[in-house]
Amino acid sequence: MLSTLFGLITVAETVMLGMVIALRRRQPDWALALLALVLLGLVWDNAVIAIGATVGEGDTLEALSFPRYAAHGVLVPLLIMVGVGLARRYDVRFFTGATAPAAFGAVTVLLITIGIWLDIVTLDLEPTRYAGTLRYTNAAAHGPPIPAVATILILIAIGALLLARTRWPWLLIGSIAMFAAAAAAVAGFWIGNVGELILILTIWFTATRRMNPQPAVSAASGPSKQH
Repeated sequence: MLSTLFGLITVAETVMLGMVIALRRRQPDWALALLALVLLGLVWDNAVIAIGATVGEGDTLEALSFPRYAAHGVLVPLLIMVGVGLARRYDVRFFTGATAPAAFGAVTVLLITIGIWLDIVTLDLEPTRYAGTLRYTNAAAHGPPIPAVATILILIAIGALLLARTRWPWLLIGSIAMFAAAAAAVAGFWIGNVGELILILTIWFTATRRMNPQPAVSAASGPSKQH
């Protein structure tokens, strides 16, 4: 059953949450704290879908489902600032000053505001069954989720800058994979959840790589060797 897949994603993201917390203890960083918050929301999201058919349709599952949407509306755009934090740690020139982080912070606040409107204020839950799963979906939703799509596109841009700066491709790969998974989710909503797991894994991998930073690339010395 598809519920089993969501159970496995829940376990994987719970493990990822523990890894992020452990990494933050070694490297105190606000970006990792934000990533942990996002992961908490994703763990809840997948766990509720995993147990939906067991809980059954009714007030209990509906109550458990509301935080799923609240978390997506409020927490997912925080990944933009996670990307900004990683870019600053990698000394990407565009993010080293105060202007770009402030601008991206403003965009994040705007997307959170839109998410609150779409996923909290106008939320209209209705039960939906698919491949053995039972979940509550937003009947008021029309078109693609703007905050999530914008977040992914910004992460793709940050990932491209990281690749140009350090030749470290994983944030870009994870962001593109998430974008492709979101597009493919029209054929099966579970694909988007798998994409989220891949994205979080590549973000964590990018954060751990910073433990062994590469020297800056300069015109005089040429590109540094990769290990």
